[in-house]
Amino acid sequence: MNSIRIISAAFAATVVALSCGPAIGGPLDYGPDTCQYGYVWRDAAPNDHVCVTPAERQIAARQNDEGPSHRSPTGGAYGPNTCAFGYVWREAFSGDVVCVTPAERSATARQNAQGLSHRVLAYGPDTCRQGFVWREAAPSDHICVPPMSRSMAANENSLADSRRSPTGGSYGPNTCKFGFVWREAFSGDVVCVTTLRRTEVAEENRLGPSRRVTP
Repeated sequence: MNSIRIISAAFAATVVALSCGPAIGGPLDYGPDTCQYGYVWRDAAPNDHVCVTPAERQIAARQNDEGPSHRSPTGGAYGPNTCAFGYVWREAFSGDVVCVTPAERSATARQNAQGLSHRVLAYGPDTCRQGFVWREAAPSDHICVPPMSRSMAANENSLADSRRSPTGGSYGPNTCKFGFVWREAFSGDVVCVTTLRRTEVAEENRLGPSRRVTP
């Protein structure tokens, strides 16, 4: 979730999310395809749920209305769907043969590429509610936590070697120095942290699902 920039001074800091939708706690009105605030479904066809601006949806509707007039009246290589000179298929989705200008087709391709990022679930089912980010104690650690906790996890990872016993011990090379224990943010997490921090991480794991956007 690199598009979020956080300004915080403490664990409960104020979060400024530059690219997330509205704060949502309950189920999404339109399921996993629900768009962020300010975006709507393009509706180039009934099942076209690419999230675009309202102006772009209006353009798609206009293209649908004008499409037949941009076809070749005599047919051609693509039968009745052959476009007149200067027009190409829009290709908003598989089978979309509405005839538009090349610039409009390029704009449609851009919309398709950016569409997922304009959904409330921009990061799939693990998308966090506003004010939370992935902890990323490991690349696959998608537990939703306050931004300060992610910073702490990164710092703990960087200190991991210095907190292990240089002579090994009961747990081999992963044995922690006195006063430290395994973090256990996920199965196999043997980064050494304080006992208090391990307790905090366990609580984050428990609360994580409640901090995700509910599809």
